[in-house]
Amino acid sequence: MFLYPFKTIWLKTGSGREDIAGSILQQTYLSDAGYKKSDNLTKFFYGLVNENEFVLENIGNRRIPEFFEGDIVGVGDETYVKLRMGALKHVRIYILYWLLLIAGMFFLIRAMFGLDTVDISIQSIFGVVMLFLAGYGYYFTRQFHQKVQSGIDFFRGLLQAEVISGDEVPPIFKR
Repeated sequence: MFLYPFKTIWLKTGSGREDIAGSILQQTYLSDAGYKKSDNLTKFFYGLVNENEFVLENIGNRRIPEFFEGDIVGVGDETYVKLRMGALKHVRIYILYWLLLIAGMFFLIRAMFGLDTVDISIQSIFGVVMLFLAGYGYYFTRQFHQKVQSGIDFFRGLLQAEVISGDEVPPIFKR
């Protein structure tokens, strides 16, 4: 779906789980480390990182998406990262936003065709609000889609990995 502000890709790397977690850890403030910066390196993320998964929020790089979640699977030199990028932390917030917009448009259309008796000034204000929400939703998803490739390139370089299709990942590593 072209307006859906979430994308999932698979990365294949020759590094082990510890190396992947260490690379991500260098870019992250950890929420379980007392919220402290332990070195003078620039940090781009805030979140949780371990050898099996990571959950990150972008706090320092405006060219990449806002949220990243990843599962680190595989063994030895054959390690895969399932990377999910998103403009919102949860899909349910996105769905709720569009359901609210659709419901508002439904009631606006009913009022415009005279099925509901609503004052014309309220109709016009409500119409402007619905138009603003639709425009904001479009702008929001458009910004995300412009940042996706930069996010892919960032993690490809950080993990020294290549992007692969989900079909190339052994079924045992898929969850």
